[in-house]
Amino acid sequence: MKGVRAKLTTKFLGVAAAAAIAIGLAAAPNAQGQQQQQVLVIQGGTLIDGNGGAPVQNSVIVITGNRITAVGRAGAVPVPAGATVINAAGKFITPGLIDAMSFHTWFFNEAYLYFGITSVVPNVGRGDQGVAERDAINHGMFEGPRHYIPIQSFNGAALKTPEEARARAKQLIAQGADVIGAQDGNAPAEVFAAYADEAHKAGKAAVFRCVGPTTRAKSCVLAGADVMLHTGLIGVEMNKNEEKWKSYVGLPPDVYCDMDPAKEKEMVAFLASHQAAVVPNLQAADHGFPSTWQKIRQEDRELFTNTDLLSYYPQYAIADLMDNNKMPEEELTPAQISIRSCGYKNHAKFIGDLIAAGGHALPSMDDSQSAPGLGVLQEMEIFQEDAKVPAMKVLQQATKFAAQHFHLNDIGTVEVGKFADLDILDADPSADIRNMRKISMVIKDGHVVDRGFHPWYRGAMFANDKISYDGAPVSNMAFTNAVKQFVAKPVQMPKPYMTVTAPNGQESGVFPGIAYVRKGPGLGAIPDYVISPTPAIEAIAPRTILQNTAQTTVTLTGVNFVKRSVVYVNGEPVTTMVEGATKLRFVVPSEKFINAGKLHVQVKNPEPVESPEWGSKSNTAHILVPYAFSTSLARAAGPATAEN
Repeated sequence: MKGVRAKLTTKFLGVAAAAAIAIGLAAAPNAQGQQQQQVLVIQGGTLIDGNGGAPVQNSVIVITGNRITAVGRAGAVPVPAGATVINAAGKFITPGLIDAMSFHTWFFNEAYLYFGITSVVPNVGRGDQGVAERDAINHGMFEGPRHYIPIQSFNGAALKTPEEARARAKQLIAQGADVIGAQDGNAPAEVFAAYADEAHKAGKAAVFRCVGPTTRAKSCVLAGADVMLHTGLIGVEMNKNEEKWKSYVGLPPDVYCDMDPAKEKEMVAFLASHQAAVVPNLQAADHGFPSTWQKIRQEDRELFTNTDLLSYYPQYAIADLMDNNKMPEEELTPAQISIRSCGYKNHAKFIGDLIAAGGHALPSMDDSQSAPGLGVLQEMEIFQEDAKVPAMKVLQQATKFAAQHFHLNDIGTVEVGKFADLDILDADPSADIRNMRKISMVIKDGHVVDRGFHPWYRGAMFANDKISYDGAPVSNMAFTNAVKQFVAKPVQMPKPYMTVTAPNGQESGVFPGIAYVRKGPGLGAIPDYVISPTPAIEAIAPRTILQNTAQTTVTLTGVNFVKRSVVYVNGEPVTTMVEGATKLRFVVPSEKFINAGKLHVQVKNPEPVESPEWGSKSNTAHILVPYAFSTSLARAAGPATAEN
């Protein structure tokens, strides 16, 4: 695959750039780790290293494998013999950008790299699937930015004590989490404090969405939060009338309209002194009100005229974005527009004041509410235009400070020892942050990125499908619930229409549509209906099975399993053992685990079915098959439902 990728890039980037890619491919992390490290040199460009100092003109950057091994001015840094050299004269070099709050779905990956975003921090845990995708990208199986994942983010109501929080944090860290996250503020502050403490012991960042109503931003910062998503809805605590807004948890900026200048000054000083960053999502949460909104709408429409991107980018995701891109007049009343416009201006002012005081606010696209990748650049422009943040400081928020607050020591600046993630630009972003759009080349992990969009892109290999955001181990639980309500057969046998007496004197019932009933292992009666009900799946275990695993038995629980139910894996029938109306097991042969990806599982009941309009097949469950190098993943213990 890697040789094919290098060959294809010649078409897009030319021979010299393709040679650099080939070098990077040899140096990228891989399962064997046996390739000889090669040397790439970028020379002649003006380096803006992310530390905030004066740009270095006529710079030399030496990359060995996927790490930066020397940086400085020409003449002070020797060019190693045999190195491949990229001439960057007249261009500007920055660290690769970091998206501080990515929901992340597979079809964002190429667009992230296209716009110079080389790392993302998903704010929602995606379990084993997130680990599988992260590891596949890191091993060069398909292109994408680095993923620094939380694995799972807890909901406040699920963890009621500090002890539970510590146990959950330790579990996630053991599973390979890069950061530790929380999805809401519905827990007491001491729960967040315990969670953050365990994260910090392991050198991980605590990333919280403490937007209340139980715990809000200031309390979460005191509890140890490193990053507050959605600004921690901190406007509630800077309000002239806190009582009025005490229960507010919405993301629009209305609450900032009543911002008290004295409280804002105090909050700015508090955040700066506690070294906690906020992620304001000015484009996503405050959509419609940035001064650049018309430009954003136009740029988004233009992006989705790219036929190569449209070859795989789902229409439902485009519709989702365009719904977020409406003008305020299309969805709000004049009164709502008035308060939201006022709130947005104060929200942006607060971000500007925070950064001016030495605090940090991190740009993010908060996909899918912004265009993939492009949304980060649009947010950076909003920082410059509406929050009045100088361009150099905007750049630092998206590089050095993002890495710092997420405890990511290998990225964020162009320094010796860091990963070789760089953007090479045709204009100076420290003069105008809009110049970040003028990308000449993106280097990630020591190789030049092919910035095209490709119909054959393999990023969907771990997806349930290409037509929805669905990533649940069991899809379409609404179908299961409907089957249970409308067409499920009870486990206990119904009252017979008539009773007959056998020659031995034992009475038995005669039921319409029922042949024989016998006892099975474990769960009692196994139905053997002449006319079958529609089956439905509720859970599957294990839901993760590593590549190259031997033949494995998997358990399904659900409803309406019958004696002759058959499980299909990727459309092919497999050995099935029905244990009862609500449980069965099936055997996945070893050849199904040769290739990494997803196995799709359905149960089919024999025809004819009782309710033809519901069909003879169940909803679909999924088995994740990560690459064998995803060593932190073992078979998942316990059943998996749509909520896990």
